[in-house]
Parts: sequence; structure tokens; C-alpha cells
Amino acid sequence: MRQINVMIFLLVVAALLAGCGEQSAETLPTLMPTGLPVEQPTETPLPAATQPPTAPPVQRPTLPPTWTPSPAPIEAATQPPTETPLPVNNPNVGLPAGQATLPACATFREDRSRYNTSFRLGSEALVAWAAAETAASYRVNLIDEFGDELFVGYTVETTFLFPAELFERGKRYGWNVYPMDAMGQQMCISVGGELFPQ
Repeated sequence: MRQINVMIFLLVVAALLAGCGEQSAETLPTLMPTGLPVEQPTETPLPAATQPPTAPPVQRPTLPPTWTPSPAPIEAATQPPTETPLPVNNPNVGLPAGQATLPACATFREDRSRYNTSFRLGSEALVAWAAAETAASYRVNLIDEFGDELFVGYTVETTFLFPAELFERGKRYGWNVYPMDAMGQQMCISVGGELFPQ
């Protein structure tokens, strides 16, 4: 194989030397010819880009609303509180699975006769509810208008004072409370209302 490569090399060198000998002395061979028209490259169109198929949007289950804010009452501080009938709710909604309504929950409800939804900014906000019989304590929380929990507290009373520093001007808040038995288990669905700092 090596002999064949050497022979091919010698033939190529001989052909080059033979070609050089026939040219005149005025023209020297060059590796790149000059003065010849240069062929311009042509543009080849690229194939059209195809979009990959779009995946269907991911659908996530939505959670049930816990509190929907309503507009702040106008001149609420000067108007006397009006009593509105309490809605009849399914008493089992919101309870842990397998836990039925206790008879003690029949009396448990928000008590607007003992607090105002509007209060002066910079002061504590009072909330109140009617007791659930046999409740050992109550869990009370404050949420902002986006449903984020801002504060959690516990009491054995049927009123609760939220600290003044939790509230900001122009924002709406909601509160919820539920009774707990001696084991710390939720007894009834939570009740609550709205708070509007003025």
C-alpha cells in the first residue's frame, strides 16, 4: 500500500513539473487565479420554521372562597348598626372529614350587636360572637383582602381584641372564629365578618 502512495505522489509531482515547463517565462503560475469573475454565493431559502404544538393549559382545581371582601361602608361610624338575618348555612361545611355538627353549634354565630365593623385606625378592633355550648376555647384569625392570614389568637371569651398595629389605612380585613373542644379539635364551622379601619 505504501508503494502505491509513493507512486501516486511521484506521478503528481511529475505532472506539475511538466506543466510548469511549457509556460513562458513571463507568466508565473499562481495558486489563485486573478482577473477572473468571482462567482457570488446565492442565497438558499431556509425551510419555514414550524411551531411546536402548544400544550393545553394546565388546569388546577380552585379552592372554595373563605372570605370575599365587600366595599367599605360609607359613613359607617355615624350610622347605627342594622341587624341582618343570619344566613342558614349547612352546619357541616368546613368541618374536618367525618365530623358531624354538634348540638352545641346551634347557638354559635357572629354577634354584631356587640361590635362595629368600622373602627378608628390606630385603635384595637373588637369582634364578638355568641358562645358555642361546651366549647373549651376559640381560635380567632385575621385575614387581609387577598385571603392571607395575618394573625391567629386563642381565647376562652366570646370577644377578641385585634392589636392596632395589624391594620393599615384604606385596607379591608376579615376575621373568623371557631370553637374548640377540650382536645383542641374544631367543633363547628367558623363564623366571622369584616373590619374597616377608618
